[in-house]
Amino acid sequence: MKINPINNINYKGHQSILKSVKRAAGEKFAQIDQIGEGTNIMLDFLGKAVVVPTTIMLVSKEDKEKKEYSALKNPVAAVMQLSMEAPILMLGSKFVEKLANENKLYKKGSRISYNERAAKEEFISIFNAACLDNPTMKKNGAELIEKLNKKGLSKSLKEELQELINNYGKNFKKPLNQALVNFDKTHKNLYHLQNRVCFAAAIILTPLLCKAEDYFFPKVMSLLGKKSQNSQKTQKRTFLSLHHFKTQATKGGLK
Repeated sequence: MKINPINNINYKGHQSILKSVKRAAGEKFAQIDQIGEGTNIMLDFLGKAVVVPTTIMLVSKEDKEKKEYSALKNPVAAVMQLSMEAPILMLGSKFVEKLANENKLYKKGSRISYNERAAKEEFISIFNAACLDNPTMKKNGAELIEKLNKKGLSKSLKEELQELINNYGKNFKKPLNQALVNFDKTHKNLYHLQNRVCFAAAIILTPLLCKAEDYFFPKVMSLLGKKSQNSQKTQKRTFLSLHHFKTQATKGGLK
């Protein structure tokens, strides 16, 4: 992931603090190895649970009661959204991975493969063959292969493996590099497919999430000893209805 240097951006006025914050945020974001639906859920949760309520309380010019209502609704919605989307991400990803590793997502003649397990086994097989006559490569690569088996392929691990292959690969350098490229491509294919499926599932469940928010939020407000805006509006409408009823009754009946 390439990010343009923030130093090249022209800032007007004295905004050194803002510049530093943006640089730090950009660097942290760039360090995320895989930016997908999990990152989106995390950032969305932090925004709703922390940023939005804080902004409402500090900036909004509404009266205190309305500000508290709006500020509290966002963290409640964030917790409920996280409780629904996180399981979808984990279970959905595992299900898609299972289908991919069983080769049930492969279409005959397609150049796109999602079977990460097969790609990984092919790379390790060639790597082990290269290590038979290369004790140095076997010694230096043992820890990397162990990390690969435990944590999977990452950007940093891929770079370490490439360096090892280029330094000690000898006659196996070309097939090893090609197997690593195929492994990395398959890994990314599967990762993006998992994110697309989980995103679609989250969109489908959005109406259910909205219904759950409407049901649980008044109860949370009640526990906190606060009346929701909806209940206040209902009470006001009820009062107007009773007033209308009494007025019409004194005039001889409802019209």
